[in-house]
Amino acid sequence: MTATLSKLSARSGAWTVLGLLAGLYAAQSVTGSMVQSALPVALRDAGMPLDQIGYLAVLFLPWALKFLWAPLVDRFFTERGWILACQMGIATCFLTAMAFPPQTHLIPLSIVLVVMASLAATQDIATDSLAVRATSEETRGAASGASTAGAYLGFLLGGGLWLVIYSHAGWAVSMAAMACFILLLTIPVLLSANLAAPREQSAGTRRVALRASFSNRMLKSGLVFLLVYQVGIRMGSSMTGPYLVDKGMSLDAIGMVRGAGGAIAGFIAATLAALLVQAIGVQRGLFVAAALNAMLLLALASLEFVGSVWPPLLATLLVAQVAAVAMSFVALYAAMMNWCNPAQTATDFAILQSLDAIVAIAASAVAGQLGNTLGYGVLFSISAAFVVLAMLLASRLLAFSGPTLTYFSSHEKVSEQ
Repeated sequence: MTATLSKLSARSGAWTVLGLLAGLYAAQSVTGSMVQSALPVALRDAGMPLDQIGYLAVLFLPWALKFLWAPLVDRFFTERGWILACQMGIATCFLTAMAFPPQTHLIPLSIVLVVMASLAATQDIATDSLAVRATSEETRGAASGASTAGAYLGFLLGGGLWLVIYSHAGWAVSMAAMACFILLLTIPVLLSANLAAPREQSAGTRRVALRASFSNRMLKSGLVFLLVYQVGIRMGSSMTGPYLVDKGMSLDAIGMVRGAGGAIAGFIAATLAALLVQAIGVQRGLFVAAALNAMLLLALASLEFVGSVWPPLLATLLVAQVAAVAMSFVALYAAMMNWCNPAQTATDFAILQSLDAIVAIAASAVAGQLGNTLGYGVLFSISAAFVVLAMLLASRLLAFSGPTLTYFSSHEKVSEQ
């Protein structure tokens, strides 16, 4: 009877972790998607020139540079403390932004948004650290799936629902609504505690440095794989919106394909990918996701080389590609968790995500040049080639992240409380 109760308690704790991670990633995705995706649409609709909207790219910098202050999260306080402080700060920023409509107060609003983006990036650091330390290698596929599904839910709120509220109720009400979303998603954090074992307080554990991360052989191999793999994924995904425009698809149809359709497909794919990774393992799951992405990119390239494209087929392929990218994120983030040293999970994971953010920015610029000069067919083909190259390198680069070589001991698993 006692053993049965212990198993039920552990299972309840695992579901608590998954639910909390989904909510936290939804909260950061609400902020990120509103700032990075929906706000430029609102500004363009208000008549703002494209060159001024382009300056909003500075809001990506906190996600690209967050590894610089990630050691602070490892050294001071707890992940829960950091998350609560950042969530309250983000809500305060939204309430402050009510006084600065972008049409007339863009400069003070931009300052508020930079602070908000920095808080969201810091919350991301703490959440990633909690995700690594509150799970075991066996449960990281499910944790990554919950995180990715939560991110797509946040995208629906911040990238879709916010625009609806803004268009009907105005700037101030939309900012107040975002603050309410963030506060609601903070409640589970207030009610949760002891999700991960405390870090050891020895001097060696608390002395966190970036150079220690780069002495981690698994992490270094993972960085190389991440660079090659994500170049292909990011280049192939970044130009799908302009590609649909150039194929004559209406803005309403593009909104359905890339907005609601993409978010729903991504949510479902993330859930299925979590089950897949749990069943066959992280590396096999990553291989399956990579193969799907390569095949879909090659299919898009083939359509472009053929010349005539049937719009429903194109829309179906692009929704499938969004789903494949979501599957890829689930498997990739589960692998990234395994590459981190538990003594400095925040720092290690932030380095991986910062590289991913830098790759996303650079790959988008390169993809634009390739698409403009060589055409979409060549762009999608090169993207697929990078994904295939990463698959070929995986057996060598990821050999260190197998189930028998893990940093984590039994006391790092999910708390039974």
